[in-house]
Amino acid sequence: MIASRNPAKSRPLSDNVKRLMWLARAAPVNPRLIAEARDITDHDLDCCKMQGELFMEAMSMGLSMEAFAPNYMTSKLASLIDVSFACTEEDVDEVIKNLHIPFLFKEPSCLVEALYWIDDIVSRSQEENKSLALTKALSEMDKPTLPAALAVLPSEPIRDISKLSYAYWLGYVYRYECVLHEESSRMVYGAFDEKTMREAYASLIRSPLGEVDLKDSVAEICRRLDKHLVENIWGNKPWGKPIHTDQAAYVLS
Repeated sequence: MIASRNPAKSRPLSDNVKRLMWLARAAPVNPRLIAEARDITDHDLDCCKMQGELFMEAMSMGLSMEAFAPNYMTSKLASLIDVSFACTEEDVDEVIKNLHIPFLFKEPSCLVEALYWIDDIVSRSQEENKSLALTKALSEMDKPTLPAALAVLPSEPIRDISKLSYAYWLGYVYRYECVLHEESSRMVYGAFDEKTMREAYASLIRSPLGEVDLKDSVAEICRRLDKHLVENIWGNKPWGKPIHTDQAAYVLS
């Protein structure tokens, strides 16, 4: 089992990684650059749906996206899932079997619990070798128990449609960005934190694009997000400070 990285202590993206991410998105505003198009398959969209359902399950359990999104997107567990999602439909079952995590794609709540269980063990352990600490904790466990972080969740699932819709949208769009640019979850979150995405979603639902089915609109949503990243968040240089700090709410208008 692989430890999650505490998002508060997550290593920031290097300047070179930011530069490559910026170049991958700069073509719409710089005609001298050519971004290679990625063909999106039905399998890719199924993976987006799967991650959307995972985020929606976390929200239903009582976890805010402000807390869950960085915890999941910057975790090593998400890195493992990135690899599984990147496989072809024919290979994915074999990969999951070899990684010994078949339950992760069957019950989203299991994945949420696993993520927080790992974080709980790692944060409390005095062991320098965190993998060893996890192995030890697993061997000493008589039966699975809910992570401490989940002990205070509501006894009844959250059924607020607006919150669940945002959570599904967030997970879906994050995965589409990963697929579109062949980037890891951590890289995508490094470009678009949850606050930026929340403001983008609020802008989206006020616009005509908000009336379009997500499967049909996600390409345009990501195009606008990428344009916003290039022009406003990272500016002319990917390592520079934002040149417009008040534009996030209008990115999808």
